[in-house]
Amino acid sequence: MRTVSGPIDVERAARHIRSDGADEISIMLIAAGQGYVEQGNNGALLRTGDLAFRAMGQPGAAGSRDGYEEIRLMVPRTAFFEQVGNPQDVAGRKLGDTPLKGLLKAYLGSLATSVSNMSEAETGIAVESVLHLLRGVIYGQSGFDDGELSMEALRSLALAHIQRRLHEPEFGANALAAALQISRSRLYAAFASGPGIAATIRDARLDRAHDRIVMMRSIGVRIGTIMASCGFTDPAAFSRAFRQRFGFSPRDLAVHGAGWSAGSNGVYRPEDSRRLPLPLRA
Repeated sequence: MRTVSGPIDVERAARHIRSDGADEISIMLIAAGQGYVEQGNNGALLRTGDLAFRAMGQPGAAGSRDGYEEIRLMVPRTAFFEQVGNPQDVAGRKLGDTPLKGLLKAYLGSLATSVSNMSEAETGIAVESVLHLLRGVIYGQSGFDDGELSMEALRSLALAHIQRRLHEPEFGANALAAALQISRSRLYAAFASGPGIAATIRDARLDRAHDRIVMMRSIGVRIGTIMASCGFTDPAAFSRAFRQRFGFSPRDLAVHGAGWSAGSNGVYRPEDSRRLPLPLRA
């Protein structure tokens, strides 16, 4: 499947699984945009070019913070298990960068454009080739850690979960630690090398607000509505934090559009424009 969508959050709960009985493994290639995937003790932020996995037979969530395009191959769990390995090794994770991953991405893109003209037999051969190549990509890496989550894996899961709950004004470190079933001290330790958990959540809210203002500018932006949808409740504090992060106010962005920034004398200079992206390590 090739999917093109605006911002979306999709949660698959136990009731959905009982209702439709789907148990495929979803292999997802992000063709454009950025989002997240979260499943069990795994999670990752996703950018263009990333390859990630979801097991449709278990609860999980996925979504995007802006418009995105995705190529998805759904494989029966039994076929995945026989030809690749245990789906639990990859569910809710994304692949690291390797030369074989680049080859797999190109292959999936080619398959998506040509599969409609293939016979059933040709399609079967093509899918088997994907799984064979995928096995080489997965087991050509150093492997995934077992047992307790490493700090890097915990950080990745936390970042994915943050994307799901930015609309909740009360969401913070306490709620995140409770959701991940870890102590506050362990959560803080996972973010010790960066700006900290509170700043990470705040910047993620600001980034989402920035993207939504840009996306909705052509149809008329209601700054207050976007502010609330990103978990802010104080307009003055929101505007102040927005200006500190991007160098201009939400209203400036709504009026002038993407790429706008004020120079030191208040004059627009395109070369001044820059974004400070949310860390995307996983």
